[in-house]
Amino acid sequence: MTVLASCLYIKLRRWASEDPAPGEWTGKSIDVGEIKPKVDDVRRNYLAARQSAKGVRFHKALLGFTRRAVARLAYFRDRKSEEHAHTHDP
Repeated sequence: MTVLASCLYIKLRRWASEDPAPGEWTGKSIDVGEIKPKVDDVRRNYLAARQSAKGVRFHKALLGFTRRAVARLAYFRDRKSEEHAHTHDP
């Protein structure tokens, strides 16, 4: 156990000493020119910049899709036959 702890300690010390100084970081900057107009729109008027809400038809279709997906799960597949078998037991 001591050997394992020693190896871990040595590995952590090496890892901690390998971090470059903040002046040496080689990160990349991003071009905000593409998103700046959208951010400005949101700052001016949040409601106008917001995407329109999905319609009722979309939500009904989503619920139908979810219902069918859940019905295909193994737990629910044979559920009707099990309930039917229990009601006819003498």
